[in-house]
Amino acid sequence: MIARTSGVGLDELAHRSFHFFTQLSLTLPLGRRRHADDLKELEFLTLAILRQHRTMIVGDIQRILGVLPAQMSRIIRSLEDRDQPLIGCQINSHDKRKVDVHLTEAGERALADYISPRVSALTELLSRLSGDEREALAHLLDKLQAPADPSAD
Repeated sequence: MIARTSGVGLDELAHRSFHFFTQLSLTLPLGRRRHADDLKELEFLTLAILRQHRTMIVGDIQRILGVLPAQMSRIIRSLEDRDQPLIGCQINSHDKRKVDVHLTEAGERALADYISPRVSALTELLSRLSGDEREALAHLLDKLQAPADPSAD
């Protein structure tokens, strides 16, 4: 059996992937990329984390995002100080020094509104692939999203 090695290095593949995601972002209509009510990247990530975990302590969100406390405070304030708050905050019942954050219905809608045009743009791009190519991509995405298992290699 002949072992094949890829001619594409990890660094090149990472750059090509980054270029792809940049191009994907540019396929969104200019008006959809930035409205006053549109989410900034860290705001989106905060809402996505809350959707996944339901309720979280501010410090835990901050650690996941890797931001400083002052920046996390600005993110929380921007999501809370909207006409329809995207998050709700309350003092943690077990530790009064901590603040619990949860996603509101308006936050769910904002998250869906942010995701929808991006998924549509991706769907348009993916429609160029054959069924076999889509299946292979699905397999690769599953592999990339799975927790690292050293015995799997």
